[in-house]
Amino acid sequence: MLPISNVIRKLRRDRDITQEELAVAVGVTYQSVSRWENGQAYPDIELIPKIAQYFDISTDVLFGTDTETIDKRLEMHYQKIKEVQANPEEFYQACKVAYDEFPKEFTFGLWLCRCYVFNSIRPHGEHRDEIRNICQNIIDNCTNEDFRIEAMEIIAIAEDDDHLDKWLKLMPSWKSCKEILLETRYGYHDDLEKFRLQRQENFISFIGYVFYNCSHKEDNPYDIIATYKMILAMIDMMRNPNTNIDAWIEMRANFYMRLARAYFRLKESDIGYIDLEKSIDLYLKYAELPLDTILSYNCPTLNVLTENKISKPEDDKEDKGKYLCWWVYHDLTNDSIFSSLKGEKRFDALIEKLAPYYY
Repeated sequence: MLPISNVIRKLRRDRDITQEELAVAVGVTYQSVSRWENGQAYPDIELIPKIAQYFDISTDVLFGTDTETIDKRLEMHYQKIKEVQANPEEFYQACKVAYDEFPKEFTFGLWLCRCYVFNSIRPHGEHRDEIRNICQNIIDNCTNEDFRIEAMEIIAIAEDDDHLDKWLKLMPSWKSCKEILLETRYGYHDDLEKFRLQRQENFISFIGYVFYNCSHKEDNPYDIIATYKMILAMIDMMRNPNTNIDAWIEMRANFYMRLARAYFRLKESDIGYIDLEKSIDLYLKYAELPLDTILSYNCPTLNVLTENKISKPEDDKEDKGKYLCWWVYHDLTNDSIFSSLKGEKRFDALIEKLAPYYY
């Protein structure tokens, strides 16, 4: 393990950075940097994450820790977060400790932001500077497009009105997003095969966005039920109703689950169970499909578009269908409305079907 003085000196020289430049970047005098590198002093503890971020490294690397130790530290943080995820305060603390040590492990940053913005563990207005720094870090440095989009969504919610325009300028409008531009390009060059595929991918993305967000803020359960019934009817208009195994299977399962929840909220248990059973049946059918099964949309408008039942993007070792069953089991046993059904034979039987997928 190298002393931190040697690590800072080596990092600075390898990147052709002067002591003055490093000092300005982290907010100290160049004499302080000189003392660090000569081993006469150590950086204050609050400066460690800032120095690591400046060099685009983890704090473990800054302290000269080897790769094997870093991997063990990362695994320790992930395990700790998993263990405490049911306790909001402990989850927040674990995410904060993990992100402070590994600011380039962007998952930790997103989880921490969710604690502020979505989970209300801490008022996000009191942590706006931290949210800005995390989101800027992800937008500037992360190569995972889904992470960058979520960071943009978080900052769009958390930022105050006076500074919001700065962030919005970084985000493309739908007319200039790459998918629309590709559709335009393929059409212009008469590349009909790519044009049809891109147009259909754009269409299904738009449909998914509208469906999943059109009733997000509805509070009246009767309005919610009407909306979900309309969505399921629209899906049935676009698909072949003679099969349950198609590319709509996950979306249909999700909306039957939402519909069941709304009925249980109204104490209409008989109807709720019918939709809940439909949902779980679809999720289980999806889980039982072999990995890499190609699913058609069975729809003339989407005649060249298919969906590959691949592993979930975050972990290529995990089957997406089985992961969805795991999540449904977790949701049913933790959601306030569904969990109130525990002990009812019909509900417990459905949970039992999902139990093999909970790990």
